[in-house]
This record gives sequence, C-alpha cells and structure tokens, in this order.
Amino acid sequence: MNKIYTALSGNFKTTILTCFSILLAASSQHLAASQQSQTLVLIGGALTTCSSMNSDNCNNHGAPNGKSASLFQLSKANLKLLDTHWPSENTIHKHQVSSLLSKMAKQQPQALSKKALLWAWRDANNTLLNQLSDAEYYFVMDTLEVPVLDGQGKRQKERVNVKNNLEPASSDILNFIRASASVANQSPSLLAITASSRDPYESADFYEELLSQTGLQAAWLPLTPALAKAITTGQCKQLDELRAQVMRAYKRGSVYADRINAEQRLCEQGAEHLVKLITSATGVMFNGGDQSLTKQVLFDDKGNPYPWTQAIKDRPLLIGTSAGTAVQSGSHNQFGQVAMITNGTSTAAIENGAHALAAPSARCLDDCQHDLSADALTYQAEGGLGSFSFGILDTHFSERNRSLRLATLLAQTEQTYGFGVDETTALVVIRSPQGEVMTVIGKHGVVHIKSLSSRSFYYSYWPSGTFVEAHKNGFSLHQRTLGKALANVAIPALPDQRFKDILDDEKLRSLTQAMCLAKQKQALAQHGKFNFAFQADNSTRYLRVNKSKFGCAIENLKISYSNNK
Repeated sequence: MNKIYTALSGNFKTTILTCFSILLAASSQHLAASQQSQTLVLIGGALTTCSSMNSDNCNNHGAPNGKSASLFQLSKANLKLLDTHWPSENTIHKHQVSSLLSKMAKQQPQALSKKALLWAWRDANNTLLNQLSDAEYYFVMDTLEVPVLDGQGKRQKERVNVKNNLEPASSDILNFIRASASVANQSPSLLAITASSRDPYESADFYEELLSQTGLQAAWLPLTPALAKAITTGQCKQLDELRAQVMRAYKRGSVYADRINAEQRLCEQGAEHLVKLITSATGVMFNGGDQSLTKQVLFDDKGNPYPWTQAIKDRPLLIGTSAGTAVQSGSHNQFGQVAMITNGTSTAAIENGAHALAAPSARCLDDCQHDLSADALTYQAEGGLGSFSFGILDTHFSERNRSLRLATLLAQTEQTYGFGVDETTALVVIRSPQGEVMTVIGKHGVVHIKSLSSRSFYYSYWPSGTFVEAHKNGFSLHQRTLGKALANVAIPALPDQRFKDILDDEKLRSLTQAMCLAKQKQALAQHGKFNFAFQADNSTRYLRVNKSKFGCAIENLKISYSNNK
C-alpha cells in the first residue's frame, strides 16, 4: 500500500493528471498481475466536451463539422404514421394531436430542431403537450424525427474534438482514462454502453467519438434493454417491437439505420458472443441519463444478472458519468445491501423521506405515479451493478445541493457512507494486490457523508487532488494530502447570522468552503421550515488542498437539522 502512495505523490508536479500517470506506470506490474486489479472512474456528470452538437463547450478554435441538431418534420407521411400507429387507447389524445400537428404543419413545413418544435407546440397548446403519457409523447417525437444526412446522402454523425474543449478538467479526466486503459492492457480497447438514454442510438455517436479521442480502440456496444430481452429469450426477429415495449423507442431504423443494424447483428450472434466481446475489452463506459434504464441491461425483470453482467463488472477499467456512476452502487457491505438512488431533491427528502419505488417520469410536473411528487426521493433497495460497495453514490452533487437527499437515504437504508461526486469531477478508485487508492480528479470535489442519525451527519469535502485512505473506521485524508497542504489564507470570519435558503443552488458548498477557509467552528442556516447547524468538533479538520474556488478540504464537519419552532 505504501508503494502505491509513494508512486502517487513522489513525482507530483503541475497537475494531478501527471501524478496519476506516474502512479499507473509505477503500478502496472501489480495492476496486470491480478484479476482483482481494477480502476473505477466515477464522474459526477457535466463532462463538458466540444462536439458538433455542443459548440458552447468549444474554445475559439470552434466545433468540429458534423451533426449539430436532431431534426423533426411535420410531413404528411409522418402525420399518417401517427394516426395509424397511435400507441395508446386514448383516442381523444390521438385526435387532438393529429389536429394540432396538422395545423402546425401548414405554418412549419420545414424540418425543425427539437427545441423549435417543442416551442411551437407549447405556443399552440401547452396543456395538451403536458397531458400526453410518456408512451404517447415519445411516440410522437420519434415518429416526427427524420435522419440528418450529409451531402452524399449518408447519415451525418455527431463529432467530438476534445482538443478544443473549453473546459480543461474534462480533458484531464479523459486523459486519465486513456492512461488507466493503457496500463491495464498492452492493446487496450474501450466499449461505450449508452443504455442510460431512452434513445441509446442517438447518444451512441457522442460516446463512441469521445472514447475514440483517447487514441485507443473504441466502439459503441449495442447493449440496449431491447437487445438484452431479445438475446436471452430468442426474440431477435422482434427487436423492433421490443424497442417499443421495453424502451418506448419508435421508428429508430429510419433515423439511425447503421446503429439498428449493428444491434440486430449482435443479437443474432448470441449471448455467448456478447460475453466474449465484453471480456476482450479493457474498459466499459456507462453514459449519463437514467440509471434505472442502464440497470435493465444488467439484470432481468426478476432481478437476476444477465450472462454478461459479471463480465462487465470484472473489466479492469469501469467508467461512468452521472447515471453511469450512480448505477455502480450496489452489492453488500458490513452495513447490509447498498441501494441505488434514482431521483429526488434535498428539500423533498427532508420533508417526505425516501421511497423504495420507481422514480417518477422525467416529464412529471406535479403529482406523479404512486402519489409521488416530481421531486420525490426514490431508490432501488437492491442496488445496481455493485462495482462500488463502499456506500451509496450520488452525482451532480454540490451543484444541485444533494447532501441532504443522500444523508436521508443513508439513514433510511441504514447505510453509513455516501459519496457525492461534483460535476466535471471524478472519484477514482484504484484496486491492486497492494490495496486500494481513492482520489479525486477534475474540476471540483467529492462530498463524503457519514450518517450519524436520522437528522445529523458528518460532511467531508475532498477537493481535486485529494488522496483518501479507507480503514476500519471509515475514510480519511491520507498523510500524503495532509503533508502537502497549502498555507492558510486570511479571510474574515463569517457574519453572525442565520444563512437563508441553504438548500438552493450551491449554497451549502459555498458556506462550508467559507467555514473551511475562515477556520469557522460553527454556523447556522435555514431552509423553509428547517433550521440547520454546522458544527466543528474534535474530529473536524480544515486544510487547503489546491488554490481553486473550492480547494479547501473538510473532514467531519457535523451538520444537523430540526424543524422550526
């Protein structure tokens, strides 16, 4: 274990990326020697990348040429398909949609972007749009979508150019992925699984291109919920029907013919071939979206793992972003089964607790199924893939102020530890025969929560560049981080007041960082009908790890809350 930490810190120069490249090179003999050797790169989301569809993420060198938007057309042929293949028995909605879109077609004869189409629909009849069921809404959008073609009549793909990334931290994370894969295998290859998307074919271009930008062999794996069902039940000829039934995806063959054909070929080659394909890969990446959808390609309707699930779990390199990170929570630890979080806000969590139910629809505006609100905290008690069993993973963490939702779920499921990864940031776990290294790379940090009671917990913040060790009493900053702490900065003490709306925006992170820099012992805050107390005790530690806005490491700051009197 000490050898690993020596490699980690001995050549620390200008960036954490350089440090970990040295670590991987120094540890290659160990990482390659054991089947248990594995690296997890758990990204919190918002891996802002320059692409033809995301030009705002590009620097002044511009976006690459390629597909810039999906297109939709209110053509007579598409409107006829809507009328003849309506997916529900709600004929009222069918006639209302048909009538409305026919009128819109006269005003909008050209192909439209999704944003333009939805704005036109909202202007015409927003109530109808909101009243559609998920099956109806996705059927309409998929049916109206048309392929985007280049000058030669071929499908135009989304293109990625990470060299032009406006956000350098995204490039750092991708470079770390490349280094990790290169150490784990002399001929590394990566597979992208886009099952977190309701339409996995639409997002295939981006993730295949993203991984290809590492310079390694990379490909999209057509492992979709429909394929998982078809390949294990002998229904490859019914893939199109299964897409509608399992995924609520329609008419995909006319838009993404090459992706649909690849899925069909993979299905016909059988489950044994799929397992071999996964086993031959160095790493697998799960995309962002909905972790419940990704779980559908890992476990069947009865919760049993598919024949390829263990092969995925055993890959030397596992990468996730957003939902692709959250789905890796699972398995058992000393506290019991590790759950997988699926939805919710901190406010809804402290007001109404957690619910072991399916997450409400992403289109839900108010009251949803099971009498849940759109913001309800939901989870799957049996967890996800289980590649990460230290505790429950959460994402988009500080930016969406999710500390209280994670703390609530920990308390309700009797788990002790939670890990919340900020955006454009990755929690990295490196396992080797010598032990496990945990660190943070990227732009911001990782929140570690230790549950104390139903309404109190320890809050720790690990900025980028932090090294963490696991021990029998939990997790703590490693000596290599403690020994490289930056000098304190002189800032005024926080004002003696109760900070309001602490669960809005990024306010909780901002307050705790201010406490860290000022070495503040306590602070009070409020949100709605709840009062919050932030209290340093004998186990609390503050130190600056880097010079960024959120570069102050916090260890064991106690946060508790109670109802207003």
